[in-house]
Amino acid sequence: MYPPAELKFTAASVAFWKQAPEIARTKRYEGFGFEFGVENDTLRREYMQAYHACISFIDAQIGVVFDALKRSGQWDDTIVVLTSDHGYLLGEKFMWGKVMLFETCNRVPLVIRVPGQTRAGSSSQGLVELVDLFPTLTELCDVTPPEELQGRSIVPMLRDANTAGKEVAYTVVVRGSNLGKAIRTNKWHFTLWPDDSEELYNLKADPKEDKNLAVSPEYTQTIKSMHKLLEQTESAATSRQR
Repeated sequence: MYPPAELKFTAASVAFWKQAPEIARTKRYEGFGFEFGVENDTLRREYMQAYHACISFIDAQIGVVFDALKRSGQWDDTIVVLTSDHGYLLGEKFMWGKVMLFETCNRVPLVIRVPGQTRAGSSSQGLVELVDLFPTLTELCDVTPPEELQGRSIVPMLRDANTAGKEVAYTVVVRGSNLGKAIRTNKWHFTLWPDDSEELYNLKADPKEDKNLAVSPEYTQTIKSMHKLLEQTESAATSRQR
């Protein structure tokens, strides 16, 4: 289904890492047989082919589950949620796999079907987080959730895709015994690392995150506001755990 020669991708550039913190990257590429800064076109296509094939295989298994729901008469009485735990880099920026805080790693698929409530083919660009799934399901199933939940129900978005999402999405990744932290708004993606290095990307103008604006003095005020937003987000999450 995926002839290697027909796969399309942009060659990575080591120039990116001249303006991005080293702590942002990992050495997982070594486990894939790559050398940092060296584009191995043949091997990259081989892995990309396998990755796409895995996705197609999973799609087929989802179809098997859907068919079983329909045959059993449960299709119109079952909420279906399709998601995963992380995204995956396939050679972009010479990186492979996960455990990074780029958008490609942070974002995950989230498809929800609620019989009689969601509209087929509808979609939303609003921000949501995986912690929102539990309160969403409790509301849909008329179950009272615990008060300390950090997430919020996205049922209004399921019923009307034009409903606004969250103002901020929060993500962390482990670096040694510390955490790299990132927040995402509709426009900005800001990352703060344990060594105090930073990344700032304008996702509207630079969706592939090629230019780290944190190194530009003109964005000092934006970075300050993102620092404050990160602190507020963490404070709100912590207060709900008590």
